[in-house]
Amino acid sequence: MWRRLLVASAIVGLSSFGTATESRAAITPNPPGTICIDNKCVSTHPPTSGGAIKWNPGHYMASEGILKPGKTLADVVNELDDLNGWDQILGYRLFVNWATLEPTEGNYDFSVLDTIFTRLKTHYNKPKRLVLVVLPGTFASSMGRNDGGSIPLYIQRDPKYGPSPVAGSYGWWGHNSGGASTGSYVAALFRPAVQARFTALIQAIGAHYDADPYFEAFIFQEDSWMVGTWKGAPDFAPSSDAPFPALLSAAVAAFPHTNVAMQNTWLIQEPPTLDLANWMFTNRVLEGSADTVGQTAFDKYNFASQLAWGLQAYCGTATSSNAAVTDQRITTHAMMDVESAEMTGPYFTRLGGPFTPLDLVTALNQTFKASHAFWTHFSGAEYGGTVPAASKWSNLAATLSAHPLLATSYPSIYPH
Repeated sequence: MWRRLLVASAIVGLSSFGTATESRAAITPNPPGTICIDNKCVSTHPPTSGGAIKWNPGHYMASEGILKPGKTLADVVNELDDLNGWDQILGYRLFVNWATLEPTEGNYDFSVLDTIFTRLKTHYNKPKRLVLVVLPGTFASSMGRNDGGSIPLYIQRDPKYGPSPVAGSYGWWGHNSGGASTGSYVAALFRPAVQARFTALIQAIGAHYDADPYFEAFIFQEDSWMVGTWKGAPDFAPSSDAPFPALLSAAVAAFPHTNVAMQNTWLIQEPPTLDLANWMFTNRVLEGSADTVGQTAFDKYNFASQLAWGLQAYCGTATSSNAAVTDQRITTHAMMDVESAEMTGPYFTRLGGPFTPLDLVTALNQTFKASHAFWTHFSGAEYGGTVPAASKWSNLAATLSAHPLLATSYPSIYPH
């Protein structure tokens, strides 16, 4: 919920594994026929999807925390092991910070990520798939001195990456006061020099993981979080959808066999949000969102008219500017997050929330036509133990197993 509140306020206030310069032909390996660990073996042959892109729609667990520098498998293993026995839960969506994967310029360390991925593929009754979100900033924490927890220090220490609100620090922008960071910050991806480094990271991740049949998707986190955090930077243009088409184009090229999605909800202005949505629909990028409301919000509170602009463009509902939009839910699908605000707490009270898991599944099927849903893992101890019983993982997983997603067709916007 804390991330949703932060994003809302921003909008209202409106081991190295190869370098990015290597050719794809040289660095994309063919996976072995099987992977075996501790006498447990799984096939690496891709499942039949109806086309060139891996396609395994369904329910996935989502990480409650973020994989930061210094964290290991031990920090997420209890969460991961709650996948055991739930064959209808297909995999795991993981948040990881940029600095975790590129500790120094051009040196990519996927060792912890590989360890987590291997456990997903080999440790449980059925192999689980990985969905990755690389965060170029933080949702709430402020930037500390010599803080390499999110954005690599080489970016922060080089003036060529442009100013920040803090003297002597570079390559990012965020909430600030009196020359100090006071909250959420994001790497300045709208600057060509910073964008080039994030693009190189995307290319390295694609070279390492695209050929693996269990690497399901690469997702860009919500654009409203990024643009709301960049607002106020002297060189950021709020009337533009830059840098997202360029970054998404790089991801599509880096992941020729993997789903790519963008959580396009709100840019600072509506026209660029709709432009980005239409660009995505014609460039095989799936829609997504950081939040999913229950069907109650639509049936009782007319939430369709309040949807984020990007989701309105996807669903074909009227926009505030009456711009022409076409229902895209037949030709493509959405990858949706279900997070804390939806399942616990007062944030969505005005719309009938917090929503039950079944209410949320109904909306995913009926309104969003979602192919993939990423359900945040809660043990029940979070938020002072106020997580509703139905949303605790053991109960939630049972509900999801009994109520599958229905929008499973291979997107017609995809290559066949």
